[in-house]
Amino acid sequence: MRRQAAERIRASRRVIHGLVHSAMTMSFQRATTADGFELAFGLQYLARYALNRALVRELAASGDGRIVHVGGKAPSGLSPDLEDLQFERRRWSLLRALMSSQVLGYLHVQEAAKRWNGVPVTASIACVGMTKTQNAMSGPWWVRALYSVAGAAPERSAENVVRLLTAADASDAHGAVLFDPKRFTPTPLAYDAALASRAWELSEGLVRERGLSFAPGWLR
Repeated sequence: MRRQAAERIRASRRVIHGLVHSAMTMSFQRATTADGFELAFGLQYLARYALNRALVRELAASGDGRIVHVGGKAPSGLSPDLEDLQFERRRWSLLRALMSSQVLGYLHVQEAAKRWNGVPVTASIACVGMTKTQNAMSGPWWVRALYSVAGAAPERSAENVVRLLTAADASDAHGAVLFDPKRFTPTPLAYDAALASRAWELSEGLVRERGLSFAPGWLR
């Protein structure tokens, strides 16, 4: 699925100015993607990694490509288990799966900033908090009630996403996360460098197993 998406985008767009990843899951039962990955891991992390890697050349061709991960604020100090990324041995829960995928996204953006140093591509994360999306508002009654009271309108949550895409200069947000959706304050990511590098290599192996290839020597 990711390979087909990347190929279709490449065929239609030789130059990409912005790439926003916003897909999220609210499945309260353990589920898998069409490729067999645990749903939160596959949808909210690995698909983003794969598309970023596959399309970075087209983003760089714009002279100022912007990658924005729409995410959530992960607890400080939380570290994913790289030996059990998809909760095959550990007990699965929606919250644990969601938070693990968020931190993996943080690691990816941090590592991308390191590996793509000097490349005209900016990778950032914009945390949005609870948002009254169509997905959330079609969930169980208690989810709808919670989001009705505490959720923000999509237009409000998307403000930093739009700023990251349209700012004249977003270089200070490269390899950073914007925790507060109400303020444009990038915080540089500072996870363990070895952990970020290992997560990158494991992810590359997984997507290559599914047939997604990258241009030889292009920004490993």
